[in-house]
Amino acid sequence: MSFAFTRTPTGIVGKWQFYQIPTIWVEGPTDIYFYTPVIDDIPCRIEAFHGSSNATALIDGLRDYDLPYLVILDGDYEILAKHRSPHKRVIRLQRYSFENYLWEQEPVNRACLRHARCGETKDVAGAEMERVAKHLKKELLYTVVLDIAARRSPNPPAVLPDAMEVIALNNSGPDIDPAKVAALVASVEPRLDPGKVKVAKSELRSFLAKRCITHLLNGHFILGILRRLFLRAAETESGNKSTLTNDAFTQMISDIVWRRCQSDDHKRLKRAIRTKTRNLVAKYPAQAQPTAASVA
Repeated sequence: MSFAFTRTPTGIVGKWQFYQIPTIWVEGPTDIYFYTPVIDDIPCRIEAFHGSSNATALIDGLRDYDLPYLVILDGDYEILAKHRSPHKRVIRLQRYSFENYLWEQEPVNRACLRHARCGETKDVAGAEMERVAKHLKKELLYTVVLDIAARRSPNPPAVLPDAMEVIALNNSGPDIDPAKVAALVASVEPRLDPGKVKVAKSELRSFLAKRCITHLLNGHFILGILRRLFLRAAETESGNKSTLTNDAFTQMISDIVWRRCQSDDHKRLKRAIRTKTRNLVAKYPAQAQPTAASVA
């Protein structure tokens, strides 16, 4: 087997040959903020693979040649049902994407207190997160059903936007505008198969019996809501207007989530990443990395 080092899927798969330590492949550049605290004491590297075609090629490389890397995939709507992993070194998130793992009250509240330069221990964000989660379920439940059905349709129409600003109630708060949602539903619903909508509704109902809608919303969408909520709470506490880029916000919350969060989702994900990465390092130590010929 030979690889050309290019930006093509084949080139992405072949990049393992250029490093003396294993690679953890993740969906996008901002994912690196989230996963770095989990493995920063393990000799490995993290890189974004950018796109489903590259993900498919990486998984094929694992199945066909058992190459020395790990692949972490977003959960997307695959989390609505159980699926067998295509390889022991492919991890699929149990929430829609890494951003959904940031929606945790205690870490967000602590980060908000710190950002507002408040030395007290009190709730400035947790109650609002709970309120907003209920608000999102009320306003977006059927829209999520339509989004699930659309993803399973040929030539799917766009339903939920990546940017929450598209259907936000105002320019700064985390709430959704019911009128904008109603207009979105009216434009999309007639274009979808009622049978697929019915199945999606049943699957979502089962999911929400044990989980939260914040686990299932598009990652960019939920991050936009969380950032607005965070900044408003910090401003209310400090009395000063606050700004944070998405990158800075993601990095801040990622670090504290891994230090403070004890949810089962986080525990399982951390254990899986660390165990599989350590096994990979043990199997392919830096001084004995496989060669292209050895996996041909």
